[in-house]
Amino acid sequence: MNGKYLAGAIAGSLVAGAGITAMMMAGERKSGKPSELIDLERASARKFDVPTPEATELPTPAEQTFAQGGHMLLSGLAGLAYAATTNEDTDPLVGGVLFGLSFYALAHWLAGPLLGVKAPEWTQGGKTIGMHTVNHVAFGLVTALAARAATRSGRSG
Repeated sequence: MNGKYLAGAIAGSLVAGAGITAMMMAGERKSGKPSELIDLERASARKFDVPTPEATELPTPAEQTFAQGGHMLLSGLAGLAYAATTNEDTDPLVGGVLFGLSFYALAHWLAGPLLGVKAPEWTQGGKTIGMHTVNHVAFGLVTALAARAATRSGRSG
């Protein structure tokens, strides 16, 4: 595996993950309700009998740090997965879209419901499914484009 490609994919996934994290946190401030990520974190904590705040309570800074830190870790691991399953010759538009959709399907349609930490995605309604789809495709594209850019830097043309 090309080290520049790997570094670019991880950097891209972290940038994209940070962007999505910022959108979720801004949504919390605007709506006054915890984000889906906080809901996931609390559902996961309850699986381990860890006490959690009331469902409508906004997260404390410590809870926010834990949840968003986990989100960033998952984002970085997703970038690693992208680099491990593609190569420098992968078209970033095709690879990014397919990766984003695959990541979305795995997380929201399979893992979350199977682990019992989120309602099945198909019960969420078109607006939510659309938002999740767009967010994950954007995540995949940023990851793929950053991986490609990293391998192109320093080349003379």
